[in-house]
Amino acid sequence: MNKKKSERELLVERLDKELIARGAQAPDAEKFNFPDKEGTPERNAMVGEVKELYKAPPSLDKELAHINTWDLSRILIFNTRSETDYTRGIGDWDERLDWYEIPDEQILQNCKCVAAVCTKDNLTDLKNGFFSLKTKLYGETFNLCDSEPFYDQPVSVGYMCCGVLVAEDVITTAYHNANRNNIEDFRFIFGYWMSGPGEPVLCFPAANIYRGIKIIHHEIGENRDGWALIKLDRKVQGQTIARISNQEIFCDQPLYVIGHPVGLPLKYSSGASVSHITSETYFMASLNIYMGNSGSPVFDLDTHEVIGMVLQGVPRDFRWTGKNWISVIYPEGRSAACTRISGIIPFIR
Repeated sequence: MNKKKSERELLVERLDKELIARGAQAPDAEKFNFPDKEGTPERNAMVGEVKELYKAPPSLDKELAHINTWDLSRILIFNTRSETDYTRGIGDWDERLDWYEIPDEQILQNCKCVAAVCTKDNLTDLKNGFFSLKTKLYGETFNLCDSEPFYDQPVSVGYMCCGVLVAEDVITTAYHNANRNNIEDFRFIFGYWMSGPGEPVLCFPAANIYRGIKIIHHEIGENRDGWALIKLDRKVQGQTIARISNQEIFCDQPLYVIGHPVGLPLKYSSGASVSHITSETYFMASLNIYMGNSGSPVFDLDTHEVIGMVLQGVPRDFRWTGKNWISVIYPEGRSAACTRISGIIPFIR
């Protein structure tokens, strides 16, 4: 971003926070994650509910107190629409790439260790040895501005998260993604990506879909954030086993992340780094991620080894403009809580 655009984004953030303080904007994830109801009265009612929130009580920002809520929302709308002269993203260096755009062979190999994790109900048996993923259109589903990256791409209809292959028949993911009560309902899919412009891979041979059969081991932190090692129903063929780092993690360590944000086809995002080390187990990183990235592997940019796994990020992915939704831009990148992955090494067998 240039200086003018950065200042405009800071103003947008301030206005947005003020509307939240007045109860005129929805800060929680539920208001930003519409279910699969596009084109129905139920979904239209949900959009209307968010619009109604603009009728709200007193200000908490003294410098904005003289502006009524309606006018404040109009200012926000004007400034967010003014941002469409560049491609919006979730960090001001947004470098997310699709699989076919990745120029580095080592990163392409690492893409093959990342699995899309969904429930069995989100797959349709085509009765010919293939299964298709149930999808919807990203931009239409979330009522996004058409300038949003990946607007026309598919997203998984049901919940989707990420996992990483760490042994020939073992995957690790965030513990909240899969636990002992639901592990047998989960399916692990390799190769859900864009093979070219407008060419999503949505049909998968049964050989590329694996079933979880048990949790080998798990560790949970104070906030119930942690990881789980999952035994698969058979050995994985034709994919890459991730190389796990056991080296120390340090601040400003350059990183990249691979995963399935919002259930989109696989995305690679670079330009990240370790921002803070919170304990021997956890660290914070500035990552370009969305909901659905939990379980995504975080790689050291130089060694291409996995140093951590995304547990959770800032819950707000989008903000309302008065007409549709746009990604929230975090000038320093989205602050994501990650777990060090070296802790799984003694339990891989």
